[in-house]
Amino acid sequence: MIKYIDIWKKKLNFFLFKKVLSRELIFNIKVKLNKINYFLELKNIQGKKNFLWIGNWDDNKIDLSEYRKYSPSYNSVFQIYKENLDYTECEEYKIKSKLVQLGKNSGRGKDLNDLDDYFKSLDVLKDSLKTRGYKSQIELNNSAKVNDEIGVVIGSNWELIKLQDKFGGTHRFALCKILNIDQIVVSVKAIHQDLLSKEDLNMILNDYDNSKIKSFLKKKILSKF
Repeated sequence: MIKYIDIWKKKLNFFLFKKVLSRELIFNIKVKLNKINYFLELKNIQGKKNFLWIGNWDDNKIDLSEYRKYSPSYNSVFQIYKENLDYTECEEYKIKSKLVQLGKNSGRGKDLNDLDDYFKSLDVLKDSLKTRGYKSQIELNNSAKVNDEIGVVIGSNWELIKLQDKFGGTHRFALCKILNIDQIVVSVKAIHQDLLSKEDLNMILNDYDNSKIKSFLKKKILSKF
């Protein structure tokens, strides 16, 4: 009975609000790094809680070559490891340190020591990526953060689109670009609804087994990459 109630809730949420909860369907896949050629600004996302995005949001994707201009996190990794700038002089550190000094949340700890420790930890991450390649949270035995991989969405033409920030993995992504890592693990946070046929959508809305749905979506998406 509970399973049928869950299905009706899912249908109601979709037909009334055009939403399918992302927490139920987010999944991770391994892809070639060179398959990600675009990013999407946060102002153009359709919300973290929805897995199926409709409309022409993906028309707003921007070529990845422009990403440094939009993301202090991404830009700073290049400044440190490509241009040999001291981490205290990089764009993100300057922004975060000012927040700390104002008593605001920097997202990287409560004080400058925490901030310094975080940026120093990027050296450890870089060395790990260089020697071991990209390891997923599961491979690192970090089951509490299983979906903390490089956050992407999939556009209507099957483009893998990096999310600007706040969705995970921007520093890792930048380091992978610098180190020419071949394969990475991405966390698919949402897909364009046009990628699904009517039969696909019916299956998603009428099946209570989210593991089965995610397996279906993984297979469908991986067939394109």
